[in-house]
Amino acid sequence: MFDASAGWEQGLAVAQLLDRLPPGDYTQTLTAIDPGAARLLRGLNYPVHFIVRLAGLNALAAPLLACFARRQGIDLVHAWGPQAAAVAAAAGYPVVLELFDPLLATRHVKLVRTLIPSAAFAVVCSCEWVRRRLIEGGVSGDVCVVVRPGVDFAFINRTRCGPLREQLGATADELLTIVSEPVTRRGGQSEAFWAATLLNHAGIRVRMIVPGRTPERDRIARLAVATPPPRTLIDPGDHHPFEELVTVADALVIAAQGDVSTTAVAWAMAAGAAVIGPAVPSLAELIGHKVNGLLYKSTPGRSRVMSIARLLQDRSSQGRVREAARGQAYELFSLQRFVEQHMRVYHNALRGLNADDGIFRPAGAI
Repeated sequence: MFDASAGWEQGLAVAQLLDRLPPGDYTQTLTAIDPGAARLLRGLNYPVHFIVRLAGLNALAAPLLACFARRQGIDLVHAWGPQAAAVAAAAGYPVVLELFDPLLATRHVKLVRTLIPSAAFAVVCSCEWVRRRLIEGGVSGDVCVVVRPGVDFAFINRTRCGPLREQLGATADELLTIVSEPVTRRGGQSEAFWAATLLNHAGIRVRMIVPGRTPERDRIARLAVATPPPRTLIDPGDHHPFEELVTVADALVIAAQGDVSTTAVAWAMAAGAAVIGPAVPSLAELIGHKVNGLLYKSTPGRSRVMSIARLLQDRSSQGRVREAARGQAYELFSLQRFVEQHMRVYHNALRGLNADDGIFRPAGAI
């Protein structure tokens, strides 16, 4: 079940589960309570049922979900957003809530706490820092489990060998960079774009892919048009998803002020794109400076343009960290492990066990 918080990460993870959960054991049904999720779900090419959340009230959607779930024979609701989890819990169903963004976990920690008394409830956290945010907010560690994103290495290898880079208009001698989705003011993608533009006009050839369709992405596109040649922006529109575009990029640039979701980082590491980002806890959990990525100090209220530009120029360090990151990605982001761990979480939730029962806990976990 999706709510308005659904984005490309949720869509990608759901597509992986739809493709790989054993069909004989798992019958999957997609539902949404907010119209905002419709665009994301259309890309899955899978039937979607909409349960209207009248006036935005979860209590009004719960009876509709209960009726729908009885007709469909639903045993458990996998909620891809806090509001979706609240509706499912109000309807009296076991719930597994999946959270990717540490900021979203912090904002909705009070709501998550109210769901804990539910008969069966678990939270799947995409990184350790999401789990920490929930525990700091009073959520019991017994209901939280870290399941790293799953990466399709076969897909990456096929796409890297294809013509996508040339189709995007990037040459072999240019540094092809990409920013992560969603493109927002908070995400700082405009500062990453200005850093690349600065180098481009200084004679250091840098191109930047800004994916998706958001008001902030459109603002960056208008800025790019107003900037004299050489052009920095590559606009793929809706033709290619992020997980495809990152496979041909040389670097992923993250310019957010605070903690970020790590799915984009996982795919960049696996694709051999150097990760350049702020030294915030959620990134430092996976990336060590000049070990498997490049980190810069982020000071609130100060521009990150020059810090990003400096690291974009360091081509020798980028080459070293790419290989280290790609080797680690095979260990950290196994797609088979991602699916199997979700199956285990479902089992635990239905039987009242701790969320992480039978699941390997990463080093450094609380």
